[in-house]
Formats: sequence, structure tokens, C-alpha cells
Amino acid sequence: MSRPFRAPEAMSDSLLLQDLRQHLATLHKRRGLVATSVGVSLLVATLYNYTSRPLYQATAQILIDRDTPNVLPTRELMEAPKGADYYETQYELLRGRSLAERVVERLELQKQAEFQTGPLLTPWERLRRLAGSRPSSPTVDRDGVPLPPVVAAFRSRLGVEPVAGSRLVNLRFRAYDPLLAAQAVNALAQLYIEQSLEFRYTTSAEATGWLSERLAEQQKKVDAAEKRLQAYREREGLVNVEERQGLVDQKLATLTGSVMTARTERITRETLFRQMAGLSPEQLATFPSVLENAVVQGLRARLAQLDEEEARLSETLGDLHPEMVKVRARIKAAEDKLQAEIQGIVRSARSAYETALLQENRLQESLDLVKQEALVVNRKAIELGALTRDVESHQQLLRELLNRTKETGLETELKSTNLRVVEKAEVPRAPILPRRMWNYQVALLVGLLVGVGLSVLFEHLDNTIKTPEDVKGHLGLPFLGMVPEVSPAPGPAGEGDAAVPLVVRDPQSAVAEAYRVLRTNLIFSSAETTGRVLMVSSANPGEGKTTTVANLAASLAENGARVLAVEADLRRPTIHHHFGVEKSPGLSDVIVGHCPPSQAVVATRVHGLSVLPCGYVPPNPAELLGSGSMREVIATLRKRYDWVLIDAPPILAMADTPVLCPYVDGVVLVVWAENCTRPAVQRSIDQVIRVGGKLTGVVLNKVDLERNSYYYSQYYGEYYRTYYAEGAGQRSPQAGASVESIRRS
Repeated sequence: MSRPFRAPEAMSDSLLLQDLRQHLATLHKRRGLVATSVGVSLLVATLYNYTSRPLYQATAQILIDRDTPNVLPTRELMEAPKGADYYETQYELLRGRSLAERVVERLELQKQAEFQTGPLLTPWERLRRLAGSRPSSPTVDRDGVPLPPVVAAFRSRLGVEPVAGSRLVNLRFRAYDPLLAAQAVNALAQLYIEQSLEFRYTTSAEATGWLSERLAEQQKKVDAAEKRLQAYREREGLVNVEERQGLVDQKLATLTGSVMTARTERITRETLFRQMAGLSPEQLATFPSVLENAVVQGLRARLAQLDEEEARLSETLGDLHPEMVKVRARIKAAEDKLQAEIQGIVRSARSAYETALLQENRLQESLDLVKQEALVVNRKAIELGALTRDVESHQQLLRELLNRTKETGLETELKSTNLRVVEKAEVPRAPILPRRMWNYQVALLVGLLVGVGLSVLFEHLDNTIKTPEDVKGHLGLPFLGMVPEVSPAPGPAGEGDAAVPLVVRDPQSAVAEAYRVLRTNLIFSSAETTGRVLMVSSANPGEGKTTTVANLAASLAENGARVLAVEADLRRPTIHHHFGVEKSPGLSDVIVGHCPPSQAVVATRVHGLSVLPCGYVPPNPAELLGSGSMREVIATLRKRYDWVLIDAPPILAMADTPVLCPYVDGVVLVVWAENCTRPAVQRSIDQVIRVGGKLTGVVLNKVDLERNSYYYSQYYGEYYRTYYAEGAGQRSPQAGASVESIRRS
């Protein structure tokens, strides 16, 4: 019959499910290790949670505006830059050494006990310090300059966190005392604002000093110019020019005055126009001539009203609300109109300047004509005019410096700043560390990972034979069956119970069924029908070979075969205890010729099953078992029985078993599951093969189905696991009746 076709995808899924089942079985088998790992991890987390000192965190929020409030009519000397570098600078100032020292000094933190212990370390830094490594020292700044211990302790507890997408900054401070944490962060915010005001005052004071020096110098220049003018008048006798010049001089004086007036007007207009032309739109909006304009003032008032209306509507309406859109449109129109009016003022200044220039040129032409007529008379008047103009220009500059000095003095007294505290820190009610629930979750996860990792590692390092796959894959031998491990049944046992194999005492048990499966596999593994001689052994003592021989022999006899169980372990014979017979006469007596096999073989209570006990314990078991007489005994027994099962000594313990291998049809190797290692079994196999023996297969014995039920569930049916859970030692009434009938027989 051909096998059904299976798609590659189905085979792949089957392999994945098989691998998953194998991993789950491994975890179930080593569930104690996983539970221990989780328990230890949770215990460590519990100790950390309840031994760590609670750490509190207080948070204050400050606002750093882009621009300082414009209180004065002119542009202030110190304005906040609008780039990102400005904010980074402010963050560094908040973290800076100078500000930290001020807070320490104001709050007298050097007297606080917790600041005397040094910088605050994270759990990871503590672990590194305990491990002997040296973490990065927080007692020096970025330039490597040492910090005072209290300042280093303060900075280690401070956190500056900008709020993304805004001009808000959260200042966080951690301390073991919640009140101290709130006081420290509030003091930091207040001192930061005071420091900003100090910077502003220093800048304004320096500017005021510089302007005062320039004002004094300009005053000297004005005085000198006035003295030169007065000296020239006195020297030339120009006290009353009109009387000396007559009509021409009067005309010249009139023209000269007009020219001077026109020139002064032109200079004033030109100065005003040049100043306005050289200003940016923002600076132009604060220019005195613009601010004094009535229309500009009206538009500014209108913009202020619209801004207030927008602020009021934004509290209840969204950005896309029609009212908000209308208000913004009106604001945009007012701003455009304001800019247009300002540009109109600039154009008016330019027009006035050009008009004054044209007027000056016309008067100058007239003056030149008059000068040609009265060149000599008027020469002195011209010099007088030059000196007069010099005095006026110096006086104009003096007035401007005086005005700016007054404005700068007002800035020095101004206390406005672009920094303010939005939310003061409150005393925290609960600590931020330790985070107990989070620690428990991490401990649980770590415990599971470590437990699973150790389980996989131990399973990988475990070189014992555990499953049929191990037998087939690592040993390369046929797997005959798997026998579960059972405990003695509770309660008193009868006299004859110990003399009957388990398959007879409790035929409904999982062990009995396992031996019947072993019997079936053994029958089909041999082509012969009669006279089959098999030797049953193990690598090490205590693996259950004798019990396997007794129960397998009884199971074969129940199947109707003539079976003989031979005790060939002449050093520590125990098979006669399983059937309740005498030890002598036995095999050793038959080999040496003290009695024939018919006298040594003893019939048991199981129909069709006989036992050949060991006889007396000889001093040389290996030589006795390897003799020609032993070969003849086996040949004789082969003719009389369908099955001859020889209970041989452990292979690695002594040399008795290898000498018997050439005389038998096959060797059945009993392996204690999860106890016997692969190297030991392999050495046993090598010894058997080396002497010419034939290995029939392997029996996994003492399989712990109760402890590793899920691990072996893929090999044993649900019936046996359920039965074993109910108690494999419990007998059924039919089993008790069967034993009783055997006892009576």
C-alpha cells in the first residue's frame, strides 16, 4: 500500500508542532527549575523593594519665551535670540555649576545628611560599583574641573527635560526627603530667573556707562564749537552783520539764513530718512516717528483689541471655527494696513527729504549769485555760517545721545524678563523609586527567561537516554518498549504476592500492558518460532534487568509459549525471589555436572513458565559461564523451550556477560530512563559487538510517567497516564482473583 501524499507545507507545520511540543515537554519536565528561578527572582525583587530607601521626585515647570516683553518705546539692548542655540544655552545654565552652587548656598544643603553621602547613583551604577568597576565620576564638570561634593550630589539629582514642541521646561529633582525635593527645585527656578535679571542688568549698566562716556565727549565738542564761533565773531566784529552790509548784506544774510535753514531741514530730513531706510521692519515699527503717528497708534490699538478677541475666542472655539478664521483675517488685514502705513511714513520721509534737498539747491543757487556780487563782504559771513552749522550739528548729536542715555537708564531699572514659573513644585506624596510592581514584572520576566534558558541548557547538556528517539538516534538500535516506574501498592500484601510477577498480580496495570507491548515487539523482532535464546542485561547495576526478565517471561508464558528464565548472574542472584523458589540446585550445578538440567529447572505458579536458578555461588563465574559446558547447557535448553531468557550480570560491572554473547541469539539491553548515560550504554554496545554478540534492541525501564507525564505523553497513551494518576499499584478485583487462583494451584 502506498503512503498518502503530504504537501511540503503540511510536513513543515507538523515538524514545527513537533518541535514546539518537544520544547514544551522539556519545560514541563524541568518545571521545578523554572519555578525556582522565578521564585529567586521574585525574592530578589521583594528584598530590593522593601530594603531600598524611597526616593521622591518634585517637578516644577518654567516657560522660556522667545522675546522679552517690549515695555520701552525703543528696542531693548538685550533681546533673547530666536534660534535653537538659545534654548540649549538656557538648558546648560539650568544644569550649570553656578546655579547649583547658589541653590546649595541658599538652602544650606551642605548641612543635609543625604547630600553628604555623595552623588545619587542608579541601580545599574551601584551594581557596577559592587562588581568592582569604576563608573564615570559625576564629581567633575564637562571641562574636567572638580566639583564640590555637595554640588555634585545636587547635580546628580537634577533633571532638565524640555517639553517637545513647546517652550516649556520641566525641572525635576529627586531626594529622599519629599519636602526637600520640592524646596530645591523651586529654589532652582527662582534663582534661574534672578540670574537672568542680573545678566540683563549687567548688560544695560555697561551700555549706560558707555553712553555716558560718549555724552561727556560730545558735550566737550559742543562747547569747543560754540567757543570757536564766539571767538570768530569777536575777532571779526560780526556782532551786527546787517548794519555793515546794508541792503546787499541784508539780502545775503536773508539768503544765507534761508540756505542754512534749508540745509538744516535737509540734514534733519536726510538723517531721519537714512535712519528709517536702514531699519528692519521690526525695528521700524518701534521707531519714534512711526510710534508718534496717530494712524499707527490707532492701528496698534485695533490690533491689540483683535488679539484680545482672538485670545478670548480661542478659549472656547477651535482653530478652524468660522469666528476664529474671521478674527485672524481681520488681524491679518490690520497688520497689512499697519505695514502699509509704516511704509507710507517712510515714503513721506523720503519725499520730505527730496523736497528739502530741492529747496536747498534753489536757495544755494540764489546765494551763489548774491555771493558773486558781495564776495568780499560776505566771506566772513560764510565762515560764520560754517561755525554756526558745526555748533548746531554737535548740539543735535548731543541731544540724541542724551535721549538714548535716558532710555538705557530706564532699561537698567526694568525688571521684566522672558522667563517665568508656570507651575511651582508641590511636595510629592508618593515615591518614584522603588517601582515595586514594575520590579515584580521585570523579576518575573527575568526569572522566566533564566529558568527557560537553564532548562534548555541542562536539557542540551543532559546525555542520558530518555526517549525512544534517543535510542534510535544516538544508539542506532531498535526500540522494543518502555516500562513505567511504579511504587509498591499501599496496604498489606499476601504471602504469595511477592512470588508472582507483576504482570500476573495486576494484569490491568500500566506496567503489565507495557510488558505485553514489549512481548509483542520481541516476538516480531525474531524470525524463528521456537528455541529462541535471549540474554537480558544492562550497562550498570540497578537498572531493572532482573525484573524485566521475570515479567517478560511471565508475559510470554501467558501468550502460550514454553518459557524458561535462567539466572546467569552468579554473583548477585535475585531472580529466584521473584518466583519464590530455592536458589539451589541451579545453573552452576548443571554446568559443573552435579545435576542434570531436569532436576535444576523449577516450575513456577505461572503456567508454561519455569525457572533455572543460579545454584551455588562459584568463585569463578566468568570462567564457568564461558566454558563449553555452558554452551551445551544452552543448546539443551533451546530444544526444550520456545523462549530461554537469560538474566546476565551488568555489562560494564564485570566480564561475565561478554563471554555469554556468542552463545545466545540476541542481547536485550535494559536502560534506566533519565539515569543511564549515552557513553555508558555505548560502551556496553561496543563490548557486545566486540565479542560477536547481536543486539536485539533496547528497553527503556523505570520511566517516571507521574513526574514527567507531559514529557512522555507523546509515547504513552492517555489510558496509562490516567491509570497511573489513579495509582498504578491499585489492583483490580480480577487481578486479585487471578493471584488467588495461582496461590491455590
